[in-house]
Amino acid sequence: MPKALLISPAPEGLVAKGTRKFHRRFPPLSLLITASMLENHGWEVQLNDLNADRRLSPKDVQENAKNADLIVMTTNPYPDWQCPSYRIASALEFARSLPSERLIITGSHGSLYPGAMLRETGAMAAVRDEPEQTVLETAQVLQQKGDPVSALAQIAGLSYRHGKRISHNPARKLCPMDEFPPPAYHLVNLGDYYYELLGGIFALLETSRGCPYSCTFCNRSMFQNRYRRRTGRQILQETDTLITVHGCRSLYIFDLEFTLNAEMVRTVCRHLIEKKYAERLGFCWACQTRADSVDAELLKLMKQSGCSLIHFGIEAGNPEILANTRKKISKDAIRNGIEAAKQAGIQTAGFFMFGLPGETAAHYQQTLDFALELNPTYASFHPLIPMPGSPLFEENFGKGPYWDEPFPENQTYFSPEQEREISRFVRKAYLRYYLRPRYIAERIFKGNRADHIRQCKLFLSFVLQK
Repeated sequence: MPKALLISPAPEGLVAKGTRKFHRRFPPLSLLITASMLENHGWEVQLNDLNADRRLSPKDVQENAKNADLIVMTTNPYPDWQCPSYRIASALEFARSLPSERLIITGSHGSLYPGAMLRETGAMAAVRDEPEQTVLETAQVLQQKGDPVSALAQIAGLSYRHGKRISHNPARKLCPMDEFPPPAYHLVNLGDYYYELLGGIFALLETSRGCPYSCTFCNRSMFQNRYRRRTGRQILQETDTLITVHGCRSLYIFDLEFTLNAEMVRTVCRHLIEKKYAERLGFCWACQTRADSVDAELLKLMKQSGCSLIHFGIEAGNPEILANTRKKISKDAIRNGIEAAKQAGIQTAGFFMFGLPGETAAHYQQTLDFALELNPTYASFHPLIPMPGSPLFEENFGKGPYWDEPFPENQTYFSPEQEREISRFVRKAYLRYYLRPRYIAERIFKGNRADHIRQCKLFLSFVLQK
């Protein structure tokens, strides 16, 4: 039986420098789906997650790689597909320590910069866009007799090396999501995963991929800018398995916009209520969505089923700047959605950014004032990073993939002084928001001591990061 090793490397630090992106201990969902597909086709699979498994060392993984017929390493796991950090020197260095002739790289970086990825790692191949089907096909052809280069040339969505040359095959047509098997959660320990705003024994689940909107700052390139949904029966079975077989007690439904499919939300919630998972097991879950795609009735059902937290992308406080993001949402709609979630008893997390095109210091203050007005349970403030794959990046640097270009050393188009100004305001926003006496009092009287300690550490990691 052929052996495959799937690897999620450790990121560079808890909080990424410059972007203030937090590297959480979330399961590598795409690798887990890939693992299931390989197992279903006769492969023995091992998954090494250096981001979460504290029992593993890089040397352990390198030793495991010696006996693997196929090695798949992601530069950024599924939760980071949309907002990858380009500070990946340690991941590239680790990839170079693995057997190059059996190594496939997946993730956002190689999808947009496949030539750079192959040169920097020496890997045999890089998968562009979502990787599951492409990895499976590559694994199958590598087990066949004959010329491997000719076989690799037939695999859609693959860039590969042959000698000193690099070839890029045409893009893959993405499959219906129901063709994916359940993730191979039996290969990991859910106790290794955690979300500080939700809890431990943590898992991810998706009911869709992509998003039908086209916000200027958003990178949807891994999904080929498409929006696809799963059907309900498969999702309910996967949820039951996570909870009853793997012991999951906190779940993040990681769709970019979960409640866009309101009927799916109702189906999932009614199933969770019928099973009494929240009541019997203390099970809870979170999601992210738009503030204009929730209402009181839906939120009440979500709360009853165990939903304890919703992430809302709010972005800006100035109406004109908000309209220019092409998010197609008003401040009043945001106010109504946040307030409805609060009335339902669900905690809220709001995402805000500074540095959108046309913004000034006065606009930054409007965004902070809007955050204070909305008063979500948690607020996250970030500098705008024009992500490769996003409309903002493409307007300034051209449309990808960037076949043979080097990785971007600086993803911003701001001047050094603008970057310093934005960084200073991000820090100001965190201090102004979280050090309010009213906010501190609310947090003291809600939640528990362990939660407060974790959240304080998270706050300090953002504020102290340069």
